[in-house]
Amino acid sequence: MLFKTSFVAAAFAAVAALTAEAHVSVREPCPRYGSYAGCPAPPAGQSIDYNIRSPIGVYGSIGQPLCKHTAPVTANVPTYRAGQNINVKFDIGAAHGGGHCQFALSYDGGKRWVVIKEVLRDCLRGDINASTYTIPVKIPKKAPTGRVVFQWLWNNAVGNRELYSNCIDMQIQGTNGGKLSGKEPVIINYGPNSHHVGEFPGANDKDGRELFAPAGRKGVTFRVAPTPVA
Repeated sequence: MLFKTSFVAAAFAAVAALTAEAHVSVREPCPRYGSYAGCPAPPAGQSIDYNIRSPIGVYGSIGQPLCKHTAPVTANVPTYRAGQNINVKFDIGAAHGGGHCQFALSYDGGKRWVVIKEVLRDCLRGDINASTYTIPVKIPKKAPTGRVVFQWLWNNAVGNRELYSNCIDMQIQGTNGGKLSGKEPVIINYGPNSHHVGEFPGANDKDGRELFAPAGRKGVTFRVAPTPVA
């Protein structure tokens, strides 16, 4: 019985280790509750996420909220200027054949999102260096000043039909007042009410690209009131 129990425990540990290697997260800028060196501490009542690379859901079910963690980080958040690149660096266990990445901003705490960059099919694909893979994401030049949430979404090309997400709390220095407009993100393989896209390892496989056509997506506009100048 002892041998059997030990064998089962060892097998479970091996599966857990393999699963941990098969995921991806943003490493820099620090994602909410990230366990990476230099990341700010989670807000009161929250804990460091040591499974930060795990998906938030699959087509059949939702495991975590769209931002993975809902309570924002309020201290030691980074500041970026409108027009500046956010160099998004990843922690990659396995790239699952690449897939679709979307990067978005929210000025209302994550209730709505405006996509500012998409990388379809080729995101995390090809001969990548798992320790240095970086995607530059440019903040719109006319982005208003304010506290924002920056979001990364990724649908993998190969494997379980999953959605990955991380959110980063940050400050933008831009236009004093104004607006930011764009299209909302496309939500794929995240619960039964989302779009379903199967695996697309081959160049001719259907990858759901038509879902990203602007005509079929809802527009979102954030209007930010100007701050009075003393």
